[in-house]
Amino acid sequence: MEDVLQLTKDQLDALRELGNIGSGNAATALAQFLNRKIDMDVPMAKILPLDQVSGLVGGPEQQVMGIFLKVMGQLSGRFILLIPTNTAVKLLQALMPGFEVATPGKFGDMETSCMREIGNILAGSFLNALSVLTRVPMLNSLPSMAIDMAGALLDTVISDMAAVSDHVLMIETSFVESQENLRIHIFLLPDPASLDRLLEILGVK
Repeated sequence: MEDVLQLTKDQLDALRELGNIGSGNAATALAQFLNRKIDMDVPMAKILPLDQVSGLVGGPEQQVMGIFLKVMGQLSGRFILLIPTNTAVKLLQALMPGFEVATPGKFGDMETSCMREIGNILAGSFLNALSVLTRVPMLNSLPSMAIDMAGALLDTVISDMAAVSDHVLMIETSFVESQENLRIHIFLLPDPASLDRLLEILGVK
Protein backbone atom coordinates (compact mmCIF):
# COMPACT_ATOMS: atom_id res chain seq x y z
CA MET A 1 0.00 0.00 0.00
CA GLU A 2 1.38 3.38 -1.03
CA ASP A 3 2.12 5.69 1.89
CA VAL A 4 0.26 8.93 1.13
CA LEU A 5 3.06 10.90 2.79
CA GLN A 6 5.53 9.55 0.22
CA LEU A 7 3.67 10.52 -2.95
CA THR A 8 5.89 12.31 -5.48
CA LYS A 9 5.12 15.53 -7.34
CA ASP A 10 4.51 13.56 -10.55
CA GLN A 11 2.03 11.31 -8.75
CA LEU A 12 0.17 14.27 -7.25
CA ASP A 13 0.14 16.00 -10.67
CA ALA A 14 -1.39 12.88 -12.24
CA LEU A 15 -4.05 12.72 -9.53
CA ARG A 16 -4.77 16.42 -9.97
CA GLU A 17 -5.32 15.90 -13.70
CA LEU A 18 -7.65 13.03 -12.89
CA GLY A 19 -9.62 15.42 -10.70
CA ASN A 20 -9.64 18.00 -13.48
CA ILE A 21 -11.22 15.58 -15.94
CA GLY A 22 -13.80 14.29 -13.48
CA SER A 23 -14.69 17.75 -12.21
CA GLY A 24 -15.05 19.14 -15.72
CA ASN A 25 -17.54 16.44 -16.58
CA ALA A 26 -19.44 17.05 -13.34
CA ALA A 27 -19.52 20.83 -13.92
CA THR A 28 -21.00 20.29 -17.39
CA ALA A 29 -23.69 18.00 -15.96
CA LEU A 30 -24.55 20.53 -13.24
CA ALA A 31 -24.76 23.37 -15.78
CA GLN A 32 -27.19 21.34 -17.89
CA PHE A 33 -29.26 20.42 -14.84
CA LEU A 34 -29.53 24.04 -13.66
CA ASN A 35 -29.51 25.54 -17.18
CA ARG A 36 -26.85 27.97 -16.01
CA LYS A 37 -23.17 28.61 -16.67
CA ILE A 38 -20.98 26.91 -14.08
CA ASP A 39 -17.29 27.70 -13.54
CA MET A 40 -14.84 25.33 -11.90
CA ASP A 41 -11.87 26.09 -9.70
CA VAL A 42 -8.57 24.41 -10.55
CA PRO A 43 -8.60 21.02 -8.77
CA MET A 44 -6.12 20.27 -6.01
CA ALA A 45 -4.55 16.97 -5.03
CA LYS A 46 -3.44 17.31 -1.43
CA ILE A 47 -2.20 15.22 1.44
CA LEU A 48 -3.78 16.58 4.59
CA PRO A 49 -4.00 15.61 8.23
CA LEU A 50 -7.53 14.36 8.83
CA ASP A 51 -8.25 17.19 11.26
CA GLN A 52 -7.49 19.86 8.61
CA VAL A 53 -9.95 18.73 5.95
CA SER A 54 -12.79 20.92 7.24
CA GLY A 55 -10.59 24.00 6.79
CA LEU A 56 -11.15 23.76 3.03
CA VAL A 57 -14.80 24.74 3.45
CA GLY A 58 -14.48 27.55 5.97
CA GLY A 59 -13.55 25.69 9.13
CA PRO A 60 -15.12 23.03 11.35
CA GLU A 61 -17.87 25.38 12.60
CA GLN A 62 -19.18 26.20 9.10
CA GLN A 63 -22.71 24.85 8.71
CA VAL A 64 -22.98 22.81 5.53
CA MET A 65 -25.07 20.22 3.82
CA GLY A 66 -23.11 17.04 3.25
CA ILE A 67 -24.02 14.58 0.49
CA PHE A 68 -22.06 11.35 0.78
CA LEU A 69 -21.63 8.47 -1.64
CA LYS A 70 -19.43 5.40 -1.64
CA VAL A 71 -17.30 4.69 -4.71
CA MET A 72 -17.55 1.02 -5.57
CA GLY A 73 -15.79 -1.31 -7.99
CA GLN A 74 -12.12 -2.14 -8.56
CA LEU A 75 -11.35 1.33 -7.19
CA SER A 76 -13.16 2.36 -4.04
CA GLY A 77 -13.38 5.35 -1.78
CA ARG A 78 -15.64 8.23 -0.79
CA PHE A 79 -17.27 10.95 -2.89
CA ILE A 80 -18.37 13.93 -0.83
CA LEU A 81 -20.21 17.15 -1.63
CA LEU A 82 -20.12 19.90 0.97
CA ILE A 83 -22.53 22.72 0.24
CA PRO A 84 -22.98 25.81 2.45
CA THR A 85 -26.61 25.81 3.57
CA ASN A 86 -27.35 29.19 1.94
CA THR A 87 -26.09 27.76 -1.37
CA ALA A 88 -28.34 24.71 -0.94
CA VAL A 89 -31.37 26.98 -0.59
CA LYS A 90 -30.40 28.98 -3.71
CA LEU A 91 -29.91 25.77 -5.70
CA LEU A 92 -33.37 24.57 -4.72
CA GLN A 93 -34.92 27.93 -5.59
CA ALA A 94 -33.27 27.76 -9.03
CA LEU A 95 -34.54 24.21 -9.59
CA MET A 96 -38.06 24.80 -8.28
CA PRO A 97 -39.16 28.35 -9.13
CA GLY A 98 -42.30 29.25 -7.25
CA PHE A 99 -41.82 26.52 -4.65
CA GLU A 100 -41.41 27.82 -1.11
CA VAL A 101 -38.13 26.26 -0.01
CA ALA A 102 -37.94 25.47 3.70
CA THR A 103 -35.02 26.51 5.89
CA PRO A 104 -32.22 23.88 5.77
CA GLY A 105 -33.01 22.36 9.16
CA LYS A 106 -36.60 21.81 8.08
CA PHE A 107 -36.17 20.42 4.58
CA GLY A 108 -39.06 18.19 3.51
CA ASP A 109 -39.15 15.28 1.09
CA MET A 110 -39.09 17.55 -1.97
CA GLU A 111 -35.97 19.47 -0.92
CA THR A 112 -34.17 16.34 0.25
CA SER A 113 -34.97 14.45 -2.95
CA CYS A 114 -33.70 17.31 -5.14
CA MET A 115 -30.42 17.66 -3.24
CA ARG A 116 -29.79 13.91 -3.36
CA GLU A 117 -30.40 14.00 -7.10
CA ILE A 118 -27.79 16.76 -7.44
CA GLY A 119 -25.34 14.52 -5.56
CA ASN A 120 -26.20 11.57 -7.76
CA ILE A 121 -25.72 13.57 -10.97
CA LEU A 122 -22.38 15.05 -9.89
CA ALA A 123 -20.97 11.76 -8.59
CA GLY A 124 -22.18 9.78 -11.59
CA SER A 125 -20.74 12.21 -14.15
CA PHE A 126 -17.45 12.56 -12.23
CA LEU A 127 -16.94 8.80 -11.90
CA ASN A 128 -18.05 8.12 -15.47
CA ALA A 129 -15.28 10.39 -16.74
CA LEU A 130 -12.76 8.58 -14.52
CA SER A 131 -14.01 5.19 -15.71
CA VAL A 132 -13.49 6.19 -19.35
CA LEU A 133 -9.98 7.48 -18.60
CA THR A 134 -8.83 4.52 -16.49
CA ARG A 135 -10.92 1.83 -18.23
CA VAL A 136 -11.96 0.65 -14.79
CA PRO A 137 -15.71 0.60 -14.08
CA MET A 138 -16.66 2.70 -11.06
CA LEU A 139 -20.11 3.07 -9.57
CA ASN A 140 -21.52 5.23 -6.81
CA SER A 141 -23.89 4.21 -4.06
CA LEU A 142 -27.17 5.96 -3.43
CA PRO A 143 -26.48 9.29 -1.71
CA SER A 144 -27.03 9.97 1.96
CA MET A 145 -27.43 13.51 3.26
CA ALA A 146 -26.99 15.41 6.49
CA ILE A 147 -26.82 19.02 7.70
CA ASP A 148 -24.34 19.86 10.44
CA MET A 149 -21.08 21.64 11.14
CA ALA A 150 -18.42 20.70 8.57
CA GLY A 151 -16.11 19.26 11.21
CA ALA A 152 -18.77 16.94 12.61
CA LEU A 153 -19.84 15.71 9.17
CA LEU A 154 -16.31 14.99 8.01
CA ASP A 155 -15.37 13.29 11.26
CA THR A 156 -18.16 10.80 10.69
CA VAL A 157 -17.17 10.03 7.11
CA ILE A 158 -13.41 9.70 7.43
CA SER A 159 -13.16 8.25 10.93
CA ASP A 160 -12.63 4.75 9.52
CA MET A 161 -9.58 6.02 7.63
CA ALA A 162 -7.92 7.03 10.90
CA ALA A 163 -7.20 3.37 11.63
CA VAL A 164 -4.93 3.27 8.56
CA SER A 165 -3.35 6.73 8.59
CA ASP A 166 -3.79 10.12 10.23
CA HIS A 167 -3.37 11.71 6.78
CA VAL A 168 -5.63 11.46 3.74
CA LEU A 169 -5.15 11.94 0.01
CA MET A 170 -7.84 14.30 -1.23
CA ILE A 171 -8.75 15.44 -4.73
CA GLU A 172 -10.81 18.61 -4.29
CA THR A 173 -12.39 21.30 -6.40
CA SER A 174 -15.35 23.64 -6.18
CA PHE A 175 -17.96 24.95 -8.58
CA VAL A 176 -19.08 28.56 -8.79
CA GLU A 177 -22.16 30.07 -10.42
CA SER A 178 -21.37 33.78 -10.41
CA GLN A 179 -24.94 35.03 -10.89
CA GLU A 180 -25.96 33.68 -7.48
CA ASN A 181 -22.48 33.18 -5.97
CA LEU A 182 -23.20 29.50 -5.49
CA ARG A 183 -20.31 27.37 -4.28
CA ILE A 184 -20.20 23.59 -4.11
CA HIS A 185 -17.15 21.74 -2.81
CA ILE A 186 -16.54 18.32 -4.30
CA PHE A 187 -14.11 15.80 -2.80
CA LEU A 188 -12.86 12.40 -3.92
CA LEU A 189 -11.12 10.40 -1.20
CA PRO A 190 -9.64 7.14 -2.53
CA ASP A 191 -9.40 4.35 0.01
CA PRO A 192 -5.76 3.64 0.92
CA ALA A 193 -6.00 0.13 -0.54
CA SER A 194 -7.05 1.56 -3.93
CA LEU A 195 -4.24 4.08 -4.22
CA ASP A 196 -1.60 1.67 -5.57
CA ARG A 197 -3.97 0.47 -8.26
CA LEU A 198 -4.87 4.01 -9.29
CA LEU A 199 -1.24 5.12 -9.56
CA GLU A 200 -0.42 2.03 -11.62
CA ILE A 201 -3.27 2.77 -14.03
CA LEU A 202 -2.08 6.38 -14.38
CA GLY A 203 1.45 5.18 -15.15
CA VAL A 204 3.11 6.89 -12.20
CA LYS A 205 3.56 3.96 -9.80
